[in-house]
Amino acid sequence: MPAFFEHSFSEPIWSIRYWGTPEEPRLWIETRGNGEAFWHSCELSSKKVELLAKAPADYAQLNFHSGDEKEAIFIKLQQSKNPGIESIQTYSLQPVALLKEEKPRPLITESPFRFQTPQHYEESQDYFKDFQTFFKQQYNENIAKGIDYFEGEDKLLFSYYLYDNGWKNYLRVCNLAFETLVLELIAEGDAIGYHTFTLLNDQLIFVKDKIKLVIYEKL
Repeated sequence: MPAFFEHSFSEPIWSIRYWGTPEEPRLWIETRGNGEAFWHSCELSSKKVELLAKAPADYAQLNFHSGDEKEAIFIKLQQSKNPGIESIQTYSLQPVALLKEEKPRPLITESPFRFQTPQHYEESQDYFKDFQTFFKQQYNENIAKGIDYFEGEDKLLFSYYLYDNGWKNYLRVCNLAFETLVLELIAEGDAIGYHTFTLLNDQLIFVKDKIKLVIYEKL
């Protein structure tokens, strides 16, 4: 497997989104810890990571939608158990400041980036039993809880859970002969990840130990 890039943050990674342009894609990364949040950017071509700003106090209501190097658009949710949309907010990034707040309106949801996400299966779904049988026969592993699965042209990617003195989330990359190319322990604990990895421009992107961004190039 090719060499990989990794960068550790001071706070746990809360979410990762795409922004920039299809020619020069970036990751929008929000970290959260100790009652505050921070916005970061990572250029996928140079792997340069920079802190954009400390997020505003109402960060928990803000969902990043899109942006460029100057501005970012957020959907602000209402504070309730089943929140609706309160407003659409646009922030400048240097410095961070609220430029405008609009009434809820339709936003373009189709992404300009050709990123790929895995299929997610819960243990309660019938198809999950096929994965359990496969992993027991192929790797002698008893998977449970859930699995993310992606089938590429020449590789298979799995993110799954094993119990070993606590729940552990593994990422396994195989060729089509099921030979393992990468095996990473990416998290421990009870939480079930959902779409625990993505792929963009032949790069595998995932979070390890909740604070580390990892990118394998030319997967």
